[in-house]
Amino acid sequence: MIADQVNRHHSDPLQLSVVKCCPLCGSEKLRAKFDVRHISDDPAHPCAPELGLSVATIFACRNCTFVFKSPRPTGAYLHRHYVESGEAYLASLAEEQDEVRRDFRIARHLLREGFPRGGSILDVGCASGFFLETLGQNWNCHGLEVFHLAAERARQRSRIVVHECEFASAGFDKECFDVVSLFDVVEHLSDPLPLFREARRIVKPGGWLILGTGNAGSFAARASGSRWTYMCLPEHLSFFTGRALRDGLAKVGFSQINFKMVHHGEMHYSVASGWLRAVGKHWALTIFGKDILRLRIFRQKTTKFLVPYFLDHMICIAR
Repeated sequence: MIADQVNRHHSDPLQLSVVKCCPLCGSEKLRAKFDVRHISDDPAHPCAPELGLSVATIFACRNCTFVFKSPRPTGAYLHRHYVESGEAYLASLAEEQDEVRRDFRIARHLLREGFPRGGSILDVGCASGFFLETLGQNWNCHGLEVFHLAAERARQRSRIVVHECEFASAGFDKECFDVVSLFDVVEHLSDPLPLFREARRIVKPGGWLILGTGNAGSFAARASGSRWTYMCLPEHLSFFTGRALRDGLAKVGFSQINFKMVHHGEMHYSVASGWLRAVGKHWALTIFGKDILRLRIFRQKTTKFLVPYFLDHMICIAR
């Protein structure tokens, strides 16, 4: 199935990118883990049906544990996708839902402890600027965003300087920010190292890179396998374990790297029980095959279900 898919996409007029070595460490020792079925019926994620890419293969690097998709959309296609996205995509970010964005709450607490007098911050992929606005008066806030609708919303907030461009072309001076923050960004990149390198260049001595993304090495992600929702979003291309993220950041010059685990979304009994039911269905289907669909409990959309997020995100602080 994997080989057939790669060959099919070689002839695709959109010329999807096929990855032959690890984007993080360059190793050619890759392992095909499984295929994932993309979310294709959500208006916030129209990328999959446009590409005709309902299924993608997940590869893991045997050398550094970095995980990624291949084949996948080109950078030029995804750039256009983000620039032209609309209200549904912006709403899916749930920026102002405090019970969902625990990562924002934890990051604010860490920044107030680490920089009690505030400082200068660049939020890469700032969306509509909610995180920056909540930092308070002591921060000189800059946001970078390619999504035009989000950038326009961020400009309506006070005290935020918005740069509507790619990070690589922004032209920031060396060592000009106390903090560079990245939330829900690195998983969208086909090659994360240039971003890490540029962040290291513009952070002041003693400054921080604070980064939030899914943890592909978490128990929840490993238990969810090919049904992990995080991997099933068509614009998500790169997936880090803690080890892979540490290695990538160390490669560009960060020397002190720490992690905090975080739940991404609401947390109550029904969330935990729903996650357990979804994981149980996933493994029952994996072990026993489609014959198990004869049982009533497995009949309702079992072949399409996804495992929701559950204690499977991480916040990384690099100095």
